[in-house]
Amino acid sequence: MHPRDKDTWHAIDQGLRTIDWEAWFGCPDGADYLTPAGHEVTARAVAGLTAFFDSRWLPKAVTPSPALNRASDTFVGLGRASPVLQLLNGAERGAWVEAVRWWAAYAYLESAGVPGLASVKRDARRDVTLSRFLHTQTQARLALMGVARGLPVELEPAKASGGPGDVRIGPVFIEVVTFAEDQKFQDYERFRQTCRLHLITVEGDRPIYWEGDFPELLNSHDFEIWKRRTEEAARLCADSGSAVDVLSGAGRRLTVNPGVAPPGTTLTGEVVESDQGRRLLGKVRGKCAKTAGAGTAWIWVEDHSGLFHFPMPFADMSLAAKTDALADLFGPLLGEYVHVAGVIVSNAARRRLPLPMNEDALRPAAQGFQRGLPLDRVRETIVIPRRILLPEQTSLIARMCDAEAASLDWALARLGVPGGVKSLLTESPTPRRASLLWTP
Repeated sequence: MHPRDKDTWHAIDQGLRTIDWEAWFGCPDGADYLTPAGHEVTARAVAGLTAFFDSRWLPKAVTPSPALNRASDTFVGLGRASPVLQLLNGAERGAWVEAVRWWAAYAYLESAGVPGLASVKRDARRDVTLSRFLHTQTQARLALMGVARGLPVELEPAKASGGPGDVRIGPVFIEVVTFAEDQKFQDYERFRQTCRLHLITVEGDRPIYWEGDFPELLNSHDFEIWKRRTEEAARLCADSGSAVDVLSGAGRRLTVNPGVAPPGTTLTGEVVESDQGRRLLGKVRGKCAKTAGAGTAWIWVEDHSGLFHFPMPFADMSLAAKTDALADLFGPLLGEYVHVAGVIVSNAARRRLPLPMNEDALRPAAQGFQRGLPLDRVRETIVIPRRILLPEQTSLIARMCDAEAASLDWALARLGVPGGVKSLLTESPTPRRASLLWTP
């Protein structure tokens, strides 16, 4: 981390500065992976995201309020997506491109006057939760995919039964369901983010780096003890030039080393298990029941590592096996709710560089798509239509999924950045190996 960024985040940690998008992206001197055009886009993204969400939104999205005694879904946890707060060496490039993807979608949809965007913006500002943030991102992404194909798009379209839907793309009416980790996952991710910010503050200007394991979920007393141990370990490492271990009560080992973190250095967390398939089916069933009066609709499930989280057996399956498994899961449900044209499950939490080759899984009851998105996102989308097919709509959704990787460059070109993502980044460093570490 650049010294200016360390000073900024130290001031934020001490309550001397409010978190804003400029701090979240990081200072230009620290973003040596950007070209001059890339720095210009950062400035536009800072202004655009501030205008879209307003200045009060980001602090709530990065730092949870201890006064809120609500489910962990209230915590967006956007600090883990910040380019300047990436701990995996080289990950800041991909995090920056992902943030630019958010800005480009909002900026183009606004410039094109897409109906319903003002309502989406209003809901995002009012509801600072993880589920709403994922919902907003999905609506904007789908709308951009539609307009990139030259189709008429409407956000928050009216339902036949009254009230708004989520997005209409040509003839396809889509209702969005977000599916994140359950309470146990969210509690631990919130704790892990707090640990990450603490380690960055402790590191300061010292020539040290951390690797190994975050502790298990600790109560406030044990967490204060762990923090004091990390502070002492950092001081000893900087003074002696030797590695120092910090062990948690459960024996999870965190090591502070002298020098600069080599490629592949990681910090990992505890494995938390849960029955996600049952949760997903219940959530989609609820959405099917609520949309019964809306006419024919597709249910789009945006999975935020609920099923695709790597400790889950599902995440390790082949694309074909995942496609078959979801077809088996949702097949009976589609027979029960005949107004639902199909269910789509999509996830892009996995990061991999270099990106994998495109992969299609055309199965008897469903089809799956794996596409690499600039810069290091791997999106898997599985489309399960009902048995009485709507071939035109199913084909349209398949074409959108197939071409999603090109939508960012398409939007950038129309926003006055003709060279696309490649023109915004300096020459890529040596490709790093695929990481099994979950990142948002």
